[in-house]
Amino acid sequence: MKNIQHHTCANGLQIVTQHIPNVKTVALNWGVRAGSAIGDCDGESVLLTELIQRGIRNFTAKEHTDALDSLGVQKHVACGAEFIRISAVFLGNRLQDALPLLGGYFLSPTISENDLKACKNLCLHALMGLTDNPSHLASIALNSHHLPPPFNRSPYGTESCIRSTTIEQLRDVHKTAFIPNESILVLVGDLDSEWVVQQVSLLTENWDSSTPKTNTPSLQERGTHFIEQDSSQVHLAFAFDAPDASSANSILEAVAISIFGGTTSGRLFTQVRQRRSLCYSVSARYSPAKERSAVRMYAGTTPERAQETADVCLEQLAELTGGISEEEFIRTIVQMKARTVMHGESTAARASALWGDQYALGVTRTMQDRLQEIDDVELEAVNEWLSNRTIGEVTFVSVGPHPLTIAPESLVIGC
Repeated sequence: MKNIQHHTCANGLQIVTQHIPNVKTVALNWGVRAGSAIGDCDGESVLLTELIQRGIRNFTAKEHTDALDSLGVQKHVACGAEFIRISAVFLGNRLQDALPLLGGYFLSPTISENDLKACKNLCLHALMGLTDNPSHLASIALNSHHLPPPFNRSPYGTESCIRSTTIEQLRDVHKTAFIPNESILVLVGDLDSEWVVQQVSLLTENWDSSTPKTNTPSLQERGTHFIEQDSSQVHLAFAFDAPDASSANSILEAVAISIFGGTTSGRLFTQVRQRRSLCYSVSARYSPAKERSAVRMYAGTTPERAQETADVCLEQLAELTGGISEEEFIRTIVQMKARTVMHGESTAARASALWGDQYALGVTRTMQDRLQEIDDVELEAVNEWLSNRTIGEVTFVSVGPHPLTIAPESLVIGC
């Protein structure tokens, strides 16, 4: 599985392909740098993500959807902080027909004013529905306070922007942000790499390139934040900075956080949920990225147990800097390798992993590369990293009926 091919088109589009023998599917992952942090208004990209699915050149929305369905294409279009991405899976013998239909989302969407009102209503309904999903609300609030503007924007936009955005603004965003520069297309599975490059080059030969827009991040105040909600549940969310994907310490952090809260055998689950019965769910996850990487920790509990849950979570985080045991290390290495192999057997997971590598690292890794990286980790290296690790300031958000008392010094760890 070392047959990963890279090609950069004249217009700047990066194409990554990998032929995987003995599979019948192809997975596509395509992103343009037009996410919520890129535009001037917090909601333009969210609206545009919905609007580009309302028909493409020579196809109405229904005709486009019917054509994809008739090919058996399973697809999803999503707006992230920096990219709008298409992900799709289909049979390999449908690639020739599916590729131009999927490319139409980016290359030739209708962007009709007749569809704008309906798209606005859908976006507003999703925004208003956040109150019915307090755990998701806590996650969004955590990002808004932890990440620097404009990268802290909500994936749902703001009501004022959604209501005020015009069709001319959206067409301008499409013209200036939906460009091949910094766009990455990954195709994995039952395919011929040379044929894919030829077809994509023909499909995008008239896709004009221009200078990508960039937004400079500003400083953000972190600290403790509370969202009042009359509920029998309390949702807690924590975040702190972590090594970026390109850092040599990234794999060490991944091992440590997996031991801390990545599985049901992790410290958070055993200490907070099993031993003390403080919550019904608790976890921690390390999200390595090109920039602004973080570890996020979540817990769901009751108002009566919320304070102790928060205190114990922070205590366990502080204890993590004291190192891990050999038993924890061996168990986690086995778990990480198993997850890597299982993900490698899915074309969709491989496409997503290659896309992330290409963006964050500028190079791609095979499944064997990832397994070797895990095998090369030593217990002593993880413990040395943890002993020298400065966790720094922790951002905390709670959603529930009453605010919690969090000592400021407990949110600054290892400084």
